[in-house]
Amino acid sequence: MIKRLLISFFSAVFIISIAAVIILYGRGYRYDPQSKKVSPTGILSVSSYPEKASVYLDDKLTSATNASISLPPAWYRVRISKEGYQHWEKKVRVQGEVVSTIDALLIPNNPSLKAVTATGIFAPQLSPSMTKVAYFITNSDTDPVSGKTKNGLWIMELIQGPLGNKPAPKQVFIADRAYNLDQAKIYWSTAEKEIILSFIDPKSKTSLPYLAFLISLENGSKTTPINITSRLNSILGEWQQDFIKEENLKLQSLPPQLSLLLSQNTSRIRFSPDDNKILYQATSSAQLAPLINPPLIGTNPTEEVRKIEPQKYYVYDLKEDKNYYLFPAENKSDEVSSPIWYSDSQHLLIVEKDKIYILDYDGLNKRSVYSGPFIDNLVIPWPAGEKIIILTNFNQPGPLADLYEVDLR
Repeated sequence: MIKRLLISFFSAVFIISIAAVIILYGRGYRYDPQSKKVSPTGILSVSSYPEKASVYLDDKLTSATNASISLPPAWYRVRISKEGYQHWEKKVRVQGEVVSTIDALLIPNNPSLKAVTATGIFAPQLSPSMTKVAYFITNSDTDPVSGKTKNGLWIMELIQGPLGNKPAPKQVFIADRAYNLDQAKIYWSTAEKEIILSFIDPKSKTSLPYLAFLISLENGSKTTPINITSRLNSILGEWQQDFIKEENLKLQSLPPQLSLLLSQNTSRIRFSPDDNKILYQATSSAQLAPLINPPLIGTNPTEEVRKIEPQKYYVYDLKEDKNYYLFPAENKSDEVSSPIWYSDSQHLLIVEKDKIYILDYDGLNKRSVYSGPFIDNLVIPWPAGEKIIILTNFNQPGPLADLYEVDLR
């Protein structure tokens, strides 16, 4: 009887000990042969796009992406590099029993370019959702078979099918008479189902349009444009109110303290594509109170700024309650454009001194994307990621430019 009890007791102790070892191992505890102690470690989970990039910790080659690395708690300088790509670098804190995550986007040294249009276009206008672009064609010949001209207003959807195919651009307004498209202006509706095309007489002393059409985008060029010249201001006012309502609804969905601060102290508010981050320009000084207390562990270690100052750009991370300073918004030479979100919600695009840069949402890892010629500082992030679109003309002194893809893979 006693023997059975002892066997049961030691079996229970053994099972509990094994379970404890497994639990401690899973939580990151490791035996250190130097100190002869069991100490907590942290996990550094490193991934990159593209994969199979070298991972350096404090200048020592440690692994290759994608990888999970067990490390003693400390600060590490992490560098991720791959041949043909610009390296990514950041100081990261590893904490015991905590998984710290790195997801690095590597930018090629020499991105490839591909023409998106070939007819020559001008005045491209991006839709509010950044998924469509409207543009004019003015120098096309009349098709000898159909007798129709390609001159007019075109809409291109920035989407891609599962096989990599793209929908063909649609002509929504045919300039089959002497319309002066050089003096035309495009307005998108909030829902992007309609577009307004207005014409201004350059000889007129006023800047008021003398002609305006409302164009439905649901049936391409099959829908007859409606003359709305007399109602133009009224319709534009309604669209502006719709846009303001949408923005207010987004702000109202935020925590009250944050919503109030953004409403009263900021402008140029832009939510990231996944709605988890907010890009904004401060217009007055304010203090952003903590919304998550105590703070989350294993978050982005980049130093944040809770006190905002006017004429500066910031990004607020809703999930982690972190606020990051980017750079000054006021630039006397106008050499730096307003930042826009890249499609992955983890990066921003800016134009600086006629070059396009990408940077992490916390302001770090600023890298060059494109430094060739391009027009009007136009940069359009492809919604599915992996590329941007620019407007450029490689056939100088040609009269018109075209849209080109800059492939970031």
